[in-house]
Amino acid sequence: MSFYIIGTAGHIDHGKTQLAKALTGINTDRLKEEQERGMSIKLGFAPLKLSEDINLGLIDVPGHERFISQMMSGASGMDMVILVIAATEGIMPQTKEHLAVISILGIKNIVVALTKISLVDNELVELLIDDISDYLKKWGYDDVPVIPVDSITNEGIDNLKLALKSEIAKLPLRKASSYPRLPVDRVFSLTGHGTIVTGTLWSGIIHKGDQLIIFPVNKKVKVRNIQVHGENVETALAGQRVALNIPEVGKNDIPSGAVILKDNLVKESFKLIGNFKLLHEKDKLSNNQRVRVHLGTEESIAKLILLENDEIYANEEQLAGLYLEKPLGTLSGDIIIIRNENNSATLGSLKVIDTSPAKVKRLDEEFNRILYQKLDGTGLDRFVYLISMEPFISKKELKLNLSLNDPELSSLVEEAGSQVILIEDQYVTSSKLYELKQEITDYVNLKLDATPLSLWIPKEEVKSKFFSKVSSKVFNIVLDLWKDVLELEGNYLKPKGYVPKLTKQDQLLLDRILLLFKEDGFMTKSPKELALLLKISEDKLIKYLNYFVGLNLLVKIDESIYFEKEIYKKGLSEIVAYLEREGSIDIGVVKDILGTSRKYIVPLLEYLDYSKITKRVENKRILYRR
Repeated sequence: MSFYIIGTAGHIDHGKTQLAKALTGINTDRLKEEQERGMSIKLGFAPLKLSEDINLGLIDVPGHERFISQMMSGASGMDMVILVIAATEGIMPQTKEHLAVISILGIKNIVVALTKISLVDNELVELLIDDISDYLKKWGYDDVPVIPVDSITNEGIDNLKLALKSEIAKLPLRKASSYPRLPVDRVFSLTGHGTIVTGTLWSGIIHKGDQLIIFPVNKKVKVRNIQVHGENVETALAGQRVALNIPEVGKNDIPSGAVILKDNLVKESFKLIGNFKLLHEKDKLSNNQRVRVHLGTEESIAKLILLENDEIYANEEQLAGLYLEKPLGTLSGDIIIIRNENNSATLGSLKVIDTSPAKVKRLDEEFNRILYQKLDGTGLDRFVYLISMEPFISKKELKLNLSLNDPELSSLVEEAGSQVILIEDQYVTSSKLYELKQEITDYVNLKLDATPLSLWIPKEEVKSKFFSKVSSKVFNIVLDLWKDVLELEGNYLKPKGYVPKLTKQDQLLLDRILLLFKEDGFMTKSPKELALLLKISEDKLIKYLNYFVGLNLLVKIDESIYFEKEIYKKGLSEIVAYLEREGSIDIGVVKDILGTSRKYIVPLLEYLDYSKITKRVENKRILYRR
């Protein structure tokens, strides 16, 4: 079963609270000041039972312009609105202001309650109904029921309830998100219970006992109890008016604009990008305009950055960025209300596209094209776009970023088919994987070409540059997928079949160096000695030696000892044969076998120990048994 919230909206003293009482039997002005002044200051709430199957939550919002922020925080959670217009005055400034908010929040279902009809004649009522209908059409609201009522005598109240039932039947089912999101509109303490927070549950489910987070202070709390319209329940569902008992924190620990979440569903953002729409009947706005923005119960001053032009005119739309003085907790798809800086008039709305853009580029066609692709695309388009922008994104991050539950994510993965690849628990698009393959192959080639005689580059260098956020396990799986173009040797990478470009001088020197190692056998010269003999720098000689090691023509024993590979293999086979025959060997026997000195034998035996060919036992070596 889905639950819906209906709100009243309209000009001050047009009878919203009295109408709410006529519908529900409850006075939603709960504060003494409200009752004494005869006007709403805070949001009021009451259950509205239309039938055995239809139980709704009604929000009564303040009509006075000074309390417009309260109206907007309440309207953000509404599914449907009763627009209250007094027959004695007709459409007034706050009627228009509230209708602007309702419109830009995308609330499509409204019913007009034409109140105080006992104070005017029937002819005026008929004229007002026509005027109201014509005015609503300017906002795109056609065929809106306008129901004449009198909240004192209850005349027309039953007709209003019938109209509400009819409109409720048109409402879509709420999306079943896995992630609860509750903007807090009231905080108070109750003796014996501790802190209570209330709000309209925008999405998800909250269970008694759940561990939740207070954004933006990131305090962890446990839900001790849940109430929906004064009744204790085990579970709260999206669309319900909810009160949570969270006694671990004091009421002063919960700031204005706080949101109750599970996991880090939203992150603090000082910069947003979205699609901005300026309302009709508004003056043009210029780039870099200071504005006030509202999201649920959150509010901040911001700079509005127009991305496509220097100005925007009434009833136009344009991509725009917001630079916020105070961070908001937003998700892609949220509707942010934009008002002028002094909060006296609603200007328009911004539908969030990107909650944490790395850059905000003005007058950049390619940048804007990508934004429109994300804005206008289907659910699959947005899914694939996010994975392409954040390759190797985890299942949990995907669900958080797109507000998906498990079945929705599985459905999108299936729909994406070969466009998306799952590696371990992380997703990447096939096109992005191919792009990375080309980019890394080019990088390795260029790196090797820039360093003559190099055969490989460290695998870790590639990982830190291109896969810094990816685990070594996932990185190794990707390299295995690319073995048709990249070869892996231990901790080093090279393009498959790569042959370095050698100069004629390099080739002559290499031939001479290799000949010297063959002549020296197990009495080789150190790099320093060899460099002096060849009249080249020691650094350059080391590059030649590493080149031979990479080609498997030399064996590096330590920083100063290298042996020619075939000579090393012949000596090693003789040592192993002796060990297999005698069981152990000492330095003196190795000296006789290889015809060399202790200077070379000790490092060689340590190298064999490290390579797990031999094992030291006191002053002798035995074969390493695996």
